[in-house]
Amino acid sequence: MSDAPMILLVDDCDADRYFFKRSLRKVAPEAEVVEFVYAQDALSYLKSPGRGAIDIIFVDINMPRFNGFEFADAYHALYPELRGDARLYICSSSINPADRQRTQDHPVISGYCEKPLTRDTLAALI
Repeated sequence: MSDAPMILLVDDCDADRYFFKRSLRKVAPEAEVVEFVYAQDALSYLKSPGRGAIDIIFVDINMPRFNGFEFADAYHALYPELRGDARLYICSSSINPADRQRTQDHPVISGYCEKPLTRDTLAALI
């Protein structure tokens, strides 16, 4: 990973995106964040020519239109050169053990993060 990690953030909640970026600035001020409200828009971005390499993707589970697991399935279906080496993390405030298990069982999901993501969590992942 380069000195300035490129992060893709997909979350429909303005407040969650704000707090994520605020915490991120404390642990990796040089990080670049590309953010989307809708998962389909993030997938379109991943398919776009000439975009920079993404290092880490954080995606919320519960979103309108296309949830985090649907995003992960569609991401998994992308050509490997479009996926690159990005690590994908599911983020949620859900306490449902089935969500955690589904995260562990998915072939492209690297882990599960509880929201709100703390500085310590972000520092460990970046």
